[in-house]
Amino acid sequence: MKYDYIALGGGIIGMMTARELAKRGASVAIFDRNELGMEASWAAGGILSSMRPWAEHPASAELSEQGKILYPKYIESLKEETGIDPEYVRSGLIIIEKNHIAKISEWARSKCIKLVEDIQNSSADIKLPAHSVLLPEISQVRPSRLLKALHKSLKQLSVSIYEHTEITDIITKHNQFQYVEYNGGKAVADSVIITAGAWSKSLLKNINNDINIKPIRGQMVCVKPGKQIIDKMILDGAHYLIPRLDGHVLIGSTMEDVGFVNETTEIARQELMDWAYSISPYLSSAQFVRHWSGLRPSTGDGKPIIGPILNFKNIYLNTGHFRKGIIQAPASAKLLVDTLSGNSSFMDIDKFTIENQANPVESA
Repeated sequence: MKYDYIALGGGIIGMMTARELAKRGASVAIFDRNELGMEASWAAGGILSSMRPWAEHPASAELSEQGKILYPKYIESLKEETGIDPEYVRSGLIIIEKNHIAKISEWARSKCIKLVEDIQNSSADIKLPAHSVLLPEISQVRPSRLLKALHKSLKQLSVSIYEHTEITDIITKHNQFQYVEYNGGKAVADSVIITAGAWSKSLLKNINNDINIKPIRGQMVCVKPGKQIIDKMILDGAHYLIPRLDGHVLIGSTMEDVGFVNETTEIARQELMDWAYSISPYLSSAQFVRHWSGLRPSTGDGKPIIGPILNFKNIYLNTGHFRKGIIQAPASAKLLVDTLSGNSSFMDIDKFTIENQANPVESA
């Protein structure tokens, strides 16, 4: 069978891109070397905000804001299609950031985002510094349930799903994509979209060496306290607490430049738990549930790479979202598919092309 599009990489970016294409009538196949969504997307926290929005690249910030705008209707559509609730919750986000309070306030005003300063500790179980602020309108989603809903949606849309399928080569002729070879055969399409996150560079090794993406490992811990200690997310630098509807609390995350080593470490676990205890000593008695890690795709200037590869007629990128994959996924998919369809979109895709990517890889 020949497809209109092939997506190489089955994380949230690949899945939402495939869904957007299929809903517009295209025939689509999606490939992943493991199960769909089980790399960085599954490992994510699901905060629908950037970690440092006041310092985000302007183009990336616009993409993040569009993602936030799209999410409520997107989630409702998924729930109606699949019957699966991705647990979209407007829980609010507390930011602990002593050195950048003025920048946070300026950013919130410029984006018309509600900000509450000088918040008080609402519980004896939580210790917030005096320089904490609250963004009450920030939401979260549960990545595992969102990915499950997307998987079911793709099946219902007749997207061909190739899991546990290793791509061995991308075949081109006269600077035009022809087909992909994989362990067991080949798949032909009019166009191919690279949505493989941290693994995108290896897929493109024979096509374009300019793509500047590297993996940054993030480790997280999940615990189950004996009672609810907080109903809001807390962000402190790279670390965060995320309360789930079922009573679990997610504690994240580390930032480790260790290549493609996707392993957990006791040092990281202790770092996360020590920070969590400083916010809520009550967590020291919480039941340990799980410890995991994921490899996030970091780029040179902190913005993803979206759009065509120069000199190729039908090879496209939608990758490099780093810690913003969940929040930016619906907007990234819409932006790319609008462009592929010849339609105007909410912003200029040229801001994200590989030609406009900076060289030094983002490390924070």
